[in-house]
Amino acid sequence: MCCFGVRVFLLIFITVLSFVFHRLYPQIPVVAYYLLLANFLAFMIFSLFFRGALPNFVKPGAVHYFSLIGGSIGSFVSMAVFSKIRKDSFTLIELVIFVFWLILVTVVALNFIKISEFFYEFLI
Repeated sequence: MCCFGVRVFLLIFITVLSFVFHRLYPQIPVVAYYLLLANFLAFMIFSLFFRGALPNFVKPGAVHYFSLIGGSIGSFVSMAVFSKIRKDSFTLIELVIFVFWLILVTVVALNFIKISEFFYEFLI
């Protein structure tokens, strides 16, 4: 968790795993699998962070990365479980990331057919 490489590896891992899950059960889009895995990963990392199970040199910015890649709901659930929701900069950053993902998911959900058609024509 200390290195940038571990964070990138986990991002690549959940991306590949979402494609594998989509291959096994194609009724759910890859994006949905990705968001589920990203939120699970964020919940696990935030839980380790709040319990103090991560090394002391792990900065909050490294933990924010996991909510930034799509795990903002998992981060808030973990913050609620460990009673870490306060009026501070850590929670404010998480709120901003959550609003960003809320807007992004809404735009994708409302325009999913157009986005799918674009990539279908782009790839063929």
